[in-house]
Amino acid sequence: MKVTKKDIQVDGHLLHCVQMDPSEEIETRGVCLFTHGQGDHSARYTEVLHPFTERGIRCIAFDLHGHGQSPGKRGHVGKVSFIDAVIEKGIEMAGDLPYGIAGHSMGGLLTLRHLTLALQGNIPLPKFCWVNSVLLSPTHNKPGWFIKSAKILAKIHPSFMVKTGATPELCQTPNPDDGTLPERGPDHPGHQNISVGWGVELIKTADYVEKNLPLMTSGIPFLYTQGGTDLICPDQLAEKFINSLKLTNKTYKLFPNMRHETFAEPDHHLIFDTLDQWLDENL
Repeated sequence: MKVTKKDIQVDGHLLHCVQMDPSEEIETRGVCLFTHGQGDHSARYTEVLHPFTERGIRCIAFDLHGHGQSPGKRGHVGKVSFIDAVIEKGIEMAGDLPYGIAGHSMGGLLTLRHLTLALQGNIPLPKFCWVNSVLLSPTHNKPGWFIKSAKILAKIHPSFMVKTGATPELCQTPNPDDGTLPERGPDHPGHQNISVGWGVELIKTADYVEKNLPLMTSGIPFLYTQGGTDLICPDQLAEKFINSLKLTNKTYKLFPNMRHETFAEPDHHLIFDTLDQWLDENL
């Protein structure tokens, strides 16, 4: 894999972009547009997306506004309409190559929104879709008074920050030998903040996906991977959602003993085995 990092103008914002190309001996035959999670960043996924690059699929991932190496207040992306500009730029960068989409957690939700828009005929249809531990319910475990207050505050001060509650302990299983979690150094500039304005945008996005994607029929290869001990995005919500979809080539894979970040769990090879098999069967 060859990794290139560059800054690209998207709708008036300078976004950091990580491009992962197949090795020179492998022909590039497609593109995967990947979207990271809330408080996350794209460079982490050079260690995750190798099943794609090994099969000739270039991967392109942007650090969203307020994330990773992109400027902006940490955790404040803005309006979901900004994501449309990111999608447009990604498709433009794919050029004449066929493209697919993928995403984790919040990025998984935004990827499902992308798929919904495409199936509605609003943007070009991707050739495949993989989502992991999708943030189907941004209000999960949040009291009603908090949600109502956030919606009011979002109108007054949309960039006001709150904690997501997505602690490292919820994201990854501690090392069974010593109970520790992997340390994230300066190359992994994550955070646990989100603006109330962006939080409300995600609530609206989840409602849009829940109402519209189950109405669509398509044979697009669709893979949903999920940790069975994920307390951020519970598997019960994932199973209910996947059962509601009319996609005729859908695959749901549950990893019973994995938390939110399946790709960073002690048994992460299992998810890579699943990706390898799914890609070989469908691409």
